[in-house]
Amino acid sequence: MITIGELAKRAQCTVPTIRYYESIGLLPMAQRREGGHRAYGRPDLARLTLIRRCRDFDMPLDKIKDLLELEASGKPCQETFDFFAAQREAIKARIKALEELDFTLSLYVSSCQSGCMQNDTPCHIYDDMAAS
Repeated sequence: MITIGELAKRAQCTVPTIRYYESIGLLPMAQRREGGHRAYGRPDLARLTLIRRCRDFDMPLDKIKDLLELEASGKPCQETFDFFAAQREAIKARIKALEELDFTLSLYVSSCQSGCMQNDTPCHIYDDMAAS
């Protein structure tokens, strides 16, 4: 059994994150030692590592709960495949949205470079963004 601090270190997260995940049901409530301190085992580390990897994939917490339910129901392959395929589509949509944001920002930067930076006048990005 390990402490919450050691669990956080091994899973590369923070102690408050572990407490939060417990409070919302992503992690089961920890066992308690005689002095009342939390105690964790290998299954807790494995589950927390899975959760952290899901967060690396930019998965929202409600989706992680869904995935953990799939795991608890026996890890059905087709449902798991569908789950991750849907996550990939969500990421692709975000990438497209980010590319559009990048394009818009590039227009603002170009406008600065050819406008206010050339004549040493106040920057007009603020007004342009406020009008958009």
